[in-house]
Amino acid sequence: MTAGEHGGMETCVTSLGNAGIQVTHGRVCFLVDAFYRGFEGVAASPWEGVGRIRRIDAILVTHAHWDHFNPKETAQAVERTGAIVLGPASVVGKLRELLPASLLMEMEPPGRGRSGKYVGMKVEVGGLSVTAYRTLHGDDHNSYLVEMPGLRVFHDGDNEHTQHFAADELSDLDALMLCPWQGSGWVRFIGATRPRNWFLIHMTVDELDQHAKGRFLPDLCDRVPMEPVALRPGESFQLGSLD
Repeated sequence: MTAGEHGGMETCVTSLGNAGIQVTHGRVCFLVDAFYRGFEGVAASPWEGVGRIRRIDAILVTHAHWDHFNPKETAQAVERTGAIVLGPASVVGKLRELLPASLLMEMEPPGRGRSGKYVGMKVEVGGLSVTAYRTLHGDDHNSYLVEMPGLRVFHDGDNEHTQHFAADELSDLDALMLCPWQGSGWVRFIGATRPRNWFLIHMTVDELDQHAKGRFLPDLCDRVPMEPVALRPGESFQLGSLD
């Protein structure tokens, strides 16, 4: 992709496979669901270059399912880079015997409030402002809003119910990472938040092939609210390159 600039500095999004992403904004770098096990027909294999990333400020994990989280490889990345890991208790618990407590941060947001909307839990770490939302998938699953000066990125992980978000809290997004689950309300969610860019995640190789032929999303919905970015493992996109 052609290099672009956003917010006065370059911002690059790289697919690490399945729901894994790397975001580099100036000198700050964070990963989400970067270390996992691939499985044919379920999750695209991880990008082989993920183990060569040398600067990581934070590693966010949405949940402990094997196609999103590999404790051993996550610990190896922390030992190599000094990154801090943020995740739900089920994730952090699997890392306590592998890493010092100072490099682990539990994110246990409260779930939904009286209004029925997800309530966020915010922390400041590694040059990032991270808000976790306890969203619906398995026992404990987090979606993450990550903010830096000039950048707002939202990774929805495996959340199956986008309709429980207060859309105004997620307006003005530079990048939305979302899996188009049937029944999750994702079409309406994209229309309500109107991100500058949205990225398809949790895609198998076959699904990526179908999308390239224009036959993936039309099978899921009657209307695609805006054209998504679909990256194969190792491919990158510069935010602002379509401006």
